[in-house]
Amino acid sequence: MGRKSLSLLALLILLLGGAYFWLQRPQPASPEREVLLPDLQGRVAEVAAIEVTAPGQPKVRLVRREQAWVVPAKADYPADPGAVGTLLRALVETRKVEAKTRNPQLHGQLGLAAEGEQQATKVRLELPAQKLIDVLVGKSAQQGSGQYVRLADDDQAWLIDKAVDLPQGELHWLDRRVAAIPFDAIRQVEVRLRKGETFTVFRDKAEEPNFKVRQLPADAKLPYEAAANGMASLFGHLDFADAAPLDQVKFKEPLLDYEVQTFAGGRLKGALYQQGEHYWMTLAERDKLEAEQLPGRADWAYRIEQYQYRALAVALKEALAKKQ
Repeated sequence: MGRKSLSLLALLILLLGGAYFWLQRPQPASPEREVLLPDLQGRVAEVAAIEVTAPGQPKVRLVRREQAWVVPAKADYPADPGAVGTLLRALVETRKVEAKTRNPQLHGQLGLAAEGEQQATKVRLELPAQKLIDVLVGKSAQQGSGQYVRLADDDQAWLIDKAVDLPQGELHWLDRRVAAIPFDAIRQVEVRLRKGETFTVFRDKAEEPNFKVRQLPADAKLPYEAAANGMASLFGHLDFADAAPLDQVKFKEPLLDYEVQTFAGGRLKGALYQQGEHYWMTLAERDKLEAEQLPGRADWAYRIEQYQYRALAVALKEALAKKQ
């Protein structure tokens, strides 16, 4: 190899070595983004009330009662702790990514107008000493997971690094769980229809994957092995479509009475009613069931969907009526 080639090779090695050490140098820390709500830092537990005013919808007010959140307009029914926690966590953690327009005439393009078709959703947090924090929430960013917001007393709009998840309407702020009894925990479900028919599904051990039908004739069989499971699985994840205090609704004769029993000795008794095209469930009696298994309240009535009513009262009856 000639002297010129050796010189070029040595130069290349020096350049590559220098580039390697330059890339390995300590990187300067990127400046930390500013939080959107500095007045909320360290004070989330002090928030006493939340108001959400969305365009075209009634104002929703949530109030902290001791360690729980309730909806006063719904007779202090418990609010969904997940929805409240998600909102507060987003507001306290979110940081400013980029300053946008200060021109009020352009706020509508970001969904941050004070009024009109592009009006923002207003979130108000109430803290002690009449401290209020008002945030206007606009459109989601076209790219990424951010959102456009501004403070109510400031024309400066911001792109933030998080989405502010807001349930749509009062109903979706409520804790809509009626029953959450694990399928494996249920031993028996009995339904007594108004016309006198009774259907009982049961199993002897929690390990059994499918329920049996007590009223099944000896020479008959179900159309498929899991045909009776729907009556039990309904109580594993039962959410309401609406709710009302029991003393505010006037029911006539029930369509059916039901009873759920667990392997641990838990028991739930209630009834199902029909008003017009809607079905309402009550939770009349309970025993040895944890609050997490039965979040619903005995002094409330819960409207359930038609498919939920069918799972409890119709599906098994239809299955037994089929010719085998």
